[in-house]
Amino acid sequence: MAKESAEIYKKEKKPDLKSEFYAASYFDLPEAVTNQTFTHVMMQTSMFYAHHRIDEILSNISKVLQPGGKLVTTDFLKASDTADLTKFMEMNSMPVILSLDEMKAAFLRNGLEYCGGKI
Repeated sequence: MAKESAEIYKKEKKPDLKSEFYAASYFDLPEAVTNQTFTHVMMQTSMFYAHHRIDEILSNISKVLQPGGKLVTTDFLKASDTADLTKFMEMNSMPVILSLDEMKAAFLRNGLEYCGGKI
């Protein structure tokens, strides 16, 4: 679906809009991404499937963000341990879902500043 979204974006891009859209794995960024830096990186509700590799994800993002650049993301975070959460994680083959404090710590470990909301 991400590749289709990228193609739609390219067809509908306005000439005065200075932005680019890439659909890629966090773990294997294409050269078109790694050969430049960005003022903003946006990810929407996708990291939670790989919270067990959060440092690798955030490290890769840090490498392509310009100094002072912003990571804009939405993601699921754990508010508490419940049977429903455990079942959800098992159904989706998710070894871990981070809490807000764990996510903030991961941002800091990877040179990013957390400016977000609360659970």
